[in-house]
Amino acid sequence: MKVAGARVLVVGGVRRLGRAIALDLAGHGAAVAVSTRARTSAADAQVAALTAAGAPAVVLVEGDAARPAGAEGLVVAAEAALGGLDALVYAASGPFVPQQPQAISEEAWDASMDTIAKGFFFSACAAHDRLPAGGAIVAITDYLGLQPWATFAAHGAAKAAEIHLVKELARAWAPDGVRVCGVAPGPVDLDDDEHRAATLRAAARVATERLVAPGDIGAAVRFCLETEGLTGANIAVDNGSLVTS
Repeated sequence: MKVAGARVLVVGGVRRLGRAIALDLAGHGAAVAVSTRARTSAADAQVAALTAAGAPAVVLVEGDAARPAGAEGLVVAAEAALGGLDALVYAASGPFVPQQPQAISEEAWDASMDTIAKGFFFSACAAHDRLPAGGAIVAITDYLGLQPWATFAAHGAAKAAEIHLVKELARAWAPDGVRVCGVAPGPVDLDDDEHRAATLRAAARVATERLVAPGDIGAAVRFCLETEGLTGANIAVDNGSLVTS
């Protein structure tokens, strides 16, 4: 598919990396729906920003992707508002608070697993039932799902599950012409990063000692959407985090 003119739902497309990805898609001519759990001033600002970026159509859909009915509702609403759906980008993420493993509560564990692994799975299943042959699904995974990090056990485990689901779903849906890929960012330079100091410490340990540019993640997402021969792959865009860990 070509991103220009494609109809794309970005789950978690209002804040942080999801926000940057949605803006990148809009700037390259995609009609974009973004999801949020509840309408806020930030959500309204993102709608205005996506329109200013050049998206031919912009939609805000509300719901909780961590619940199967909520995930399906987001996909159904986006499809109806955009007049169809060509791609899903799943960028929702759970809590990202550094803790030693023994300090993680069941509630925090479930929040990571529900939003990241379960949310991606049920959103992808709902999208699969509505995407045409040639449609694509991209999960925003994480390099922490590929290497251990002592203070993010729940997040890393959920991201590892998401990375495996990319491969499982790609294999299952290849006969239907629906591709599934992942993009695994390293530490990213985000304006609204709530844990900037920790992000900078992580970046200091990678090969290039700098943060990943959000535009690099956007380019990787577009590569996954537009490259018809690519499915089941998880592309690390991490400035060398994995080779120096």
